[in-house]
Amino acid sequence: MLVLTRADLERLLDPPAVIEAVEAAFREAAAGRAVALPRAVLQMTKGGLFLGMISALPRRRALGAKLITVVGANRARGLPTVHASYVLSDPETGAPLAFMEAGFLTAIRTGATSAVAARYLARPDARRVACFGAGIQAEYQLHCLKAVLPVESVSVVGRDLVRVQAFAARMRDELGVPVEVTRDPRTVVRGADVVTCATTSKRPVFSGRDLRPGTHVDAVGAFRPVTREIDTEGIRRAYVVVDTYEGAWEEAGDLLIPIKARKIARRHVKAELAEIVAGKKPGRVNAEQITLFKSVGWAPEDAAAARLAYDRAMAQGVGTEVSL
Repeated sequence: MLVLTRADLERLLDPPAVIEAVEAAFREAAAGRAVALPRAVLQMTKGGLFLGMISALPRRRALGAKLITVVGANRARGLPTVHASYVLSDPETGAPLAFMEAGFLTAIRTGATSAVAARYLARPDARRVACFGAGIQAEYQLHCLKAVLPVESVSVVGRDLVRVQAFAARMRDELGVPVEVTRDPRTVVRGADVVTCATTSKRPVFSGRDLRPGTHVDAVGAFRPVTREIDTEGIRRAYVVVDTYEGAWEEAGDLLIPIKARKIARRHVKAELAEIVAGKKPGRVNAEQITLFKSVGWAPEDAAAARLAYDRAMAQGVGTEVSL
């Protein structure tokens, strides 16, 4: 079995390649050729979560499982909020092929999924991005959005000013565009073409009234039924697409909270991303439309990215082989 560290994956996986792999996975789903079990969630002591995600993409030779812990208190310990690992197996023999760090894998495949959605839902000329969040997920939202949109500037909003300033400086160097820090969510949302939300907030991070016509919203941070980053007005005004209906109805508090309050109905969610990618339902239909992609994560995204990493590692001689 091949062991791939985060450093290995950073060397092997780049946003354009992962975006193509993830979009192919959604095409497989649209054709009925992707399998994913419901996400398993176990409540840990002191508020943490332990999650399991299992899926298969037979035509992509990908079969795997991801294990994740989410511990909000880790930030005070100087540790990542999320730890994750992935086991990739051979779908024909069942033999384990690779064990890999999956915090980076999750970040880049989630960013890639948002980029796929942006291809169909954002305006092609979207240049100004408002970014809520300053962690690894926000980082790869920006990297992947820049791979599909002509991003010219980014404004970052976050709770910890020192952390946000360090994030903005790093992103400025990595993206090669101006990245500023702001403490004024209203102004930055009103001026944005794309609003990306990758936070651990349990409450909305901006007012939906501030979204101007033509904006695309990308919401990936909240993944529990009682938490949300987008308020009811933001949801109500938008053409809403989800990664999967199944995941949305179980975990997307951004949608479930206004549904429970009877402010919107389930039919307000117009499509799954696979339906958009396959041309079964429309993406953006005009320049004034507000669009929103809500993601809680879909296991075949991991399988597609993990198989890409494994194939590249074998071709390039990256990683460490171990015997079990």
